[in-house]
Amino acid sequence: MKTLAKRVMCAAFALVMTAFSGVCAVASGNVVYSGAAGCGKRIAITFDDGPHPRKTAEILDLLAERSVRATFFVVGENAKLYPDLLMRQVAEGHEIGNHTYHHKPMKKCRDGEGKREITETSEAIKSITGKAPVLFRPPEGSYSPSTVELARACGCDVVLWNVDTRDWALAGTEEIVSNVKKNVRNGSIILFHDFTRDGSHTLDALKILLPYLLSEGYEFVTVSELIK
Repeated sequence: MKTLAKRVMCAAFALVMTAFSGVCAVASGNVVYSGAAGCGKRIAITFDDGPHPRKTAEILDLLAERSVRATFFVVGENAKLYPDLLMRQVAEGHEIGNHTYHHKPMKKCRDGEGKREITETSEAIKSITGKAPVLFRPPEGSYSPSTVELARACGCDVVLWNVDTRDWALAGTEEIVSNVKKNVRNGSIILFHDFTRDGSHTLDALKILLPYLLSEGYEFVTVSELIK
């Protein structure tokens, strides 16, 4: 009985620690989907695939109006094309993460290509901002245990999300807003894109969501601040 009780206590402790760690375990490591529920009304909005010369600048303007900070998972080749936007992101308190160099799904990388996709992006970010990223988001959210190991070997934690706005699928403004309102919770990591096809409604949705979420008492922080 004592042994059984001890096992139950250990299992309960493990569940509590998992809840407060804000991570989901995979075979060879952890992938972050959100912050811990106990972190209070703190959330992180994230933007993938940029920077884009017009859309990223417009989003930054909107974030600045509300004093909201975000995390931008940038594509290496885009970062090299628009370094001034990365510098602006850093200057305005945003965080920059790694989203591969060519936005190639990791499952399609062969013969060391995956490592180059990560390392070349980190090097590009560091050369522009002076600081290497510590977060990696695989394109399409597709990963394997080897992806986690590779990212960690490059100094990055793997970060996904628990609220998908579907702006990448050209979801309408009302759909994006409704989706976020329905699914946001303490510790949420929300997926947006600042480099999408024409016809996306990201900016219009943000104009509604930012004041709404602030009025609901949510504090916007970077992903690193949320999970560390």
